[in-house]
Amino acid sequence: MDLYIVTGHTKGLGQALVQQLGVEQDVELIALGRAPDGPIPGGAQLFVDLAAPRAVDAVCDRIEERLRGKRYEKAVLVNNAGVISPVGMLDRVDAEELERALAVNFTAPILLMRRFLIATATIAKLRRVINVSSGAGRRPIFGWGAYCAAKAGMDMVSRVAALEAQTAMTGVQIVSLAPGVIDTPMQGVVRSASPEEFVDVERFRQMKAQGELRAPADVAADILRHERSGKLFAEPIADLRALGA
Repeated sequence: MDLYIVTGHTKGLGQALVQQLGVEQDVELIALGRAPDGPIPGGAQLFVDLAAPRAVDAVCDRIEERLRGKRYEKAVLVNNAGVISPVGMLDRVDAEELERALAVNFTAPILLMRRFLIATATIAKLRRVINVSSGAGRRPIFGWGAYCAAKAGMDMVSRVAALEAQTAMTGVQIVSLAPGVIDTPMQGVVRSASPEEFVDVERFRQMKAQGELRAPADVAADILRHERSGKLFAEPIADLRALGA
């Protein structure tokens, strides 16, 4: 039996990952997001507000209780949840929105990764962490200060965690993965911004109009295929588009 924990499963890439994992045999699935507690195909979804560190800690306690006494061939954490807002120049965005974005995009994934590594240390033969990053963490984008900063931070903490795993010989495999441009609700938020908030908005509108955005289901299938082959973890920083078939 393999264990997969996926955040941000109610829409977009997270939803596609959960749908594909949920129909597979020998997979236990735990999905975390802003949906009520309840069963889902393959496992269960647990409600959590990822902007609240105490709530993240509490849901990790609940996960550990679910895992008590179990053993897995493989355990995988997919830190997928993210928000693009606020979009705009740093001196013009709302401070509370800024704080929430950093909490969801940066603080929560680190806290979840820490607790995942602790909880699975003795119950899984192979442990993997996929931090969904972005090209925005590797180059500056006007109006995306919080998002770029958080994704750049995820790249670095993934590199550190991978170095620690290698040095301590824990066998944990970690990657910060840029999945490319996906046709998700987040892209809708980006396209709705004004040119004053986001100077490149017209380019993103053209990408949608010209069919250049990938379907979440296709991206999810690629991620799972490369995860299972191990190809995803060749380096701690990766771009899905560069991995090939």
